[in-house]
Amino acid sequence: MAQRRDKFTRGWWFILPGLILMVAVVGTPLVLGFSYSLQDVFLYAFDKKTFVGLDNYRRAFADPLYVNALRITAIFTLGCLVLSVGFGILIAFLLNARQVRLRPIWLALFLIPFVMTPIVGGIAWKFFIWHQDTGVINMISAAFGGPKPYWLLDRETALLAATISNSWHLIPLAVLVFYAALTTIPDELHEAGRVDGAGPFQSLWYIVLPMLRPHILFVSIIIITSAFREFDMIWALTGGGPGRSTTVLSIFAYNRGIANQDMGMANTIAFTMFIIMSVVAWLYITIYRRTGGQDT
Repeated sequence: MAQRRDKFTRGWWFILPGLILMVAVVGTPLVLGFSYSLQDVFLYAFDKKTFVGLDNYRRAFADPLYVNALRITAIFTLGCLVLSVGFGILIAFLLNARQVRLRPIWLALFLIPFVMTPIVGGIAWKFFIWHQDTGVINMISAAFGGPKPYWLLDRETALLAATISNSWHLIPLAVLVFYAALTTIPDELHEAGRVDGAGPFQSLWYIVLPMLRPHILFVSIIIITSAFREFDMIWALTGGGPGRSTTVLSIFAYNRGIANQDMGMANTIAFTMFIIMSVVAWLYITIYRRTGGQDT
């Protein structure tokens, strides 16, 4: 018993430096952000703080602009989740097919968007895809006599364009995880499906998707947390406009903290994002365990 206790104590000494670093890097900003959310504090005047308790939270939830930003964030996150997981599974399934040649090259090409920084990707999409005159989509549309809409300047299409652009950045992560998972599925299952007359899409629905369920949950929480706090891609594309149609919570917090210099409200918005993501993470862990994810 004493020997086991000594091993346990020795193990703590090994993880203590990393634990201290994590608490300092993550815990300190978290505590400071929460303390500022309880105060009336402005940019360039941090020495003149006034404690207001939960008044900032009451103001935030009563603000229609905050509610709108929360709604936009939820739509944006859900859109990124559906597109990223859907196309990630489809692309990984196609890459795993036996008929595919030059598979390593295709995998490398599909991973390029993931290693590109979101701000660079946003600028590229803005000028080469969505631009009215130089964008590929409008050039193809014009070639067939179609319209040339202002994708990023129209309230009806700006959020859709931002969602598609950000999904392009997240899909490679899903492809990488799902492709690795597909390689672990025994070939006997696919052979049995083909013997029973299952085509490619029947195999995808009845064989692949059930086997990928834990991996889908894992990828989903990564995509949700990434899309929910996304700033760079949307800022490069629209800056939150037009007319706040793409103002997600991260941009809303930036506007409150920098443009309005209200750092108390900015930290309040940021902390509500942290709370929402904590709840989502807790739900994810609960579902993951109940579906047997710990055994994969």
